Amino acid sequence: MAATRLLFYSHDTFGLGHFRRSLTIASHLRRHLPEASILIMTGLEAAYVFETPPGIDFVKLPAVKKVGPDTYRSRHLHISFNRVRRLRENLIRAVAKSFNPHMLVVDNVPRGVDGELLPTLDFLRARRPQTKIVLTLRDVLDVPEEIVPQWREWDVYSLLERCYDEIWVAGWKDLFDPTRLYEFPATVAGKTQFCGYIVQRASREAAAAIGQELHLNGEPLSVVSAGGGGDGFALLKAYADAVGKLGREGVKSVVCLGPDMPPQQRNELKKRLLPQSDRVLLFDFRPDLVSFLPLASVTVSMAGYNTVAEVLAHEKPAVVVPRVYPRREQWLRAHALEERGLLRTVDPENLSPAALIDAMSAGLTSGAPPMPPIDF
Repeated sequence: MAATRLLFYSHDTFGLGHFRRSLTIASHLRRHLPEASILIMTGLEAAYVFETPPGIDFVKLPAVKKVGPDTYRSRHLHISFNRVRRLRENLIRAVAKSFNPHMLVVDNVPRGVDGELLPTLDFLRARRPQTKIVLTLRDVLDVPEEIVPQWREWDVYSLLERCYDEIWVAGWKDLFDPTRLYEFPATVAGKTQFCGYIVQRASREAAAAIGQELHLNGEPLSVVSAGGGGDGFALLKAYADAVGKLGREGVKSVVCLGPDMPPQQRNELKKRLLPQSDRVLLFDFRPDLVSFLPLASVTVSMAGYNTVAEVLAHEKPAVVVPRVYPRREQWLRAHALEERGLLRTVDPENLSPAALIDAMSAGLTSGAPPMPPIDF
């Protein structure tokens, strides 16, 4: 019997979250299917720096960048987005045809970027009907008044009925129920399963190695990141301006800028943070940042899916500053979890060094939040 072949399509136009979630799911499936061959299609340059189990490989697509709501451009090539989109579309279809997967797993965007996945879905349904097609959705996408009209305009509900065999929601139904929020037809809701929050956990060995690297002597540790960093400058600047006071209070900091931060912003933050290197450990990028979480006394971050899920899974006090544009997904997640006492939110319009310090101090005082029955 031929080994199982799984093909992943990972949405890749902004940040690291989509790829990290796809890799976590792929790694989980590989552990349960040790003979499987798993191929992930992505345009993310940083894909190869993440630790990858044997049996998983990548197809690098030409990178595209999100520049506005449902608006994209080529990230590197000096060609129009329409041309790079056609190139990606043809590559995706060619990979699916040649690899002939038993299952295609699509990350979060049923049509692919600007509909680039549609020819592949049609091909598989017409020519390879035995291929199981699965859509993975994060816990919340955006406010319903944005998603529902858009999905109706793009005929997404019909696509879900026609092309997808199953929908896996990486979330907790009691917190967000996409089948209700986004008005899934009964036939689509019937295909939907809730898988719990998908997280990468730090190994004891990795956490122990990080502990030796940090040389902690009982000081509280703050772990700070803004995901890929593409829109994290305001958060990290506010934190940089708070570091002096935090340092005087004995707090050490680990700050990760992210691979997508623009160079000018990166340089400005380094000018602010490097002179305080006795209290701050600064990284451009750490693919193993999750390994710092067991040592954290408090975390400061945006409210992206992976970061929030990992912080909650490690039961750490969290302060989040959610993104509110172009989607309000992070704002919805942050406030829903704050209502349950699981983290503290600083809204972007109220962001300041003082606001961060106050929220962090409250977290350091109260300790880890009580955990609900979220299935990780």
